[in-house]
Amino acid sequence: MKKFLSLLLAAVMLLAVCASAAAEAVDGTGKVVGVATQHMGNAWNKNAVQAIKDTLEPLGFVVEHQDGGGNTAQQVAAVENFITKKVDYIIVSGGEGGAFNEVSLKAKEAGIPVIGIDMFLDGAITGIMCDNWSGGVQMGIYAANMMNVNGKYILLDTSGWATLLDRGEGAESVLSSFPGIQKVGATREVAASDPVTQGYEVTKAALTADPDLKAVLVTWNMPAVGVYNALLEMGKVDDVVIVSADTGDDVISAMLEDTAGKWGFMGQNSYELGTIAANSVIANMKGESVSYVQLGTTYFVTNDDYVNGDIKTVKIQNPADHWHEVLEPVLGTLEDYLK
Repeated sequence: MKKFLSLLLAAVMLLAVCASAAAEAVDGTGKVVGVATQHMGNAWNKNAVQAIKDTLEPLGFVVEHQDGGGNTAQQVAAVENFITKKVDYIIVSGGEGGAFNEVSLKAKEAGIPVIGIDMFLDGAITGIMCDNWSGGVQMGIYAANMMNVNGKYILLDTSGWATLLDRGEGAESVLSSFPGIQKVGATREVAASDPVTQGYEVTKAALTADPDLKAVLVTWNMPAVGVYNALLEMGKVDDVVIVSADTGDDVISAMLEDTAGKWGFMGQNSYELGTIAANSVIANMKGESVSYVQLGTTYFVTNDDYVNGDIKTVKIQNPADHWHEVLEPVLGTLEDYLK
């Protein structure tokens, strides 16, 4: 066993050395990477940008960051500006994915590789996100369980963001299966420019009109804080479960307050997504292939005992491992089956 552990440790160290050597082999001196973000008002965007800088700047790259301030037109203008300045790479981090297809193709025509984070773009060399659909399904499962598959809910969303749409549709694909669960009205719109205030106002109005609501679903983090503020003010935190999406310091700190009720959210690691984007720059510069679609880790987080249950999600396997786990108890070993 000691020999095995020693060999394993040596292998891990060798991999680390090789990875470090591969990164050091890239000289980014004189190369400019333009990063256009939707808004820097939450941890998601801050972490993504920090990861890009942490990965690329030590290699000599200049990371030029421009923020849209919650305004899609300004974020698109930032990408246009990067094209005019003839930067070497452009990373679009978060926002209304479809709004960037035209400018992404324009960058491609100018010979500038584009990378999308939390979006897939026409002409981009890669798009990076977590599994928003599966995360949305987990949101729906949690909501259904907390509602005991009976009661009313509302859904808050910000239109134009494909990733948010996937989360909402994933959740509702579960909730719509139960006749005892009823959605009240259409999906409520929350603008990205003032999400906390609007989350508060929409929730307060909905509860005033229908005090029997059992759940509020939100497709991203910042409006969820406004939802919580409304529930707290109206004395409804123990009656209404919050089910939201996106990892944020705002959500985690709020859901851990003594006054918070049941709250679950689908999370993602934007630092991981930013690192994948930066590594895609490195790989492309080295002439290596980059996958068109790349996925980061998807999480589900709650402030109650739900996370201690036997939650199942997607499991990635090769054919042999899958046969061993699923089919071997009935059909025998794969080797014998293939004889």
